[in-house]
Amino acid sequence: MRILYSAMILLFVAIPVGWGQSSVEGDTLYVRGKAVIFFGPSQSEYLTMTDQEKEAIDEQLYDFYYYREKVLPFLASNGIQEFSTARRQIEIQLDNRQRIRYFRKDFGRLMGVILTDGRQTPQILPGAVNKTELIFRFEKYFGPELLSD
Repeated sequence: MRILYSAMILLFVAIPVGWGQSSVEGDTLYVRGKAVIFFGPSQSEYLTMTDQEKEAIDEQLYDFYYYREKVLPFLASNGIQEFSTARRQIEIQLDNRQRIRYFRKDFGRLMGVILTDGRQTPQILPGAVNKTELIFRFEKYFGPELLSD
């Protein structure tokens, strides 16, 4: 089972960042507009972990990537951009031109999700969150008036 987790994790961390309304410069992902950003460890970060460290997080990483895949149709059907990144910095530009920069290491978890609509302060969901909870959080954050506009 550990080999399956490791293979799934390595496949995810190799996924390139989506383009849409984002750009990547150096080690920063730039995002604007309505988006959900899934962040996790890079392939090199994962490979440098000890076996004990990998064992401690493999199941959580597997769940994280599994639930990410399960919510992609919801995001697409509601016009919400999705980005997956292992970049160390994430910069979000709000509609009022304010820029908010996050450093992945400051979240206290190796993986998580950032919600942004360009209007309100982004919301950070650290760790692995199941599909039902993610969709609940998306609906609460983006609200009915923001979904599909």
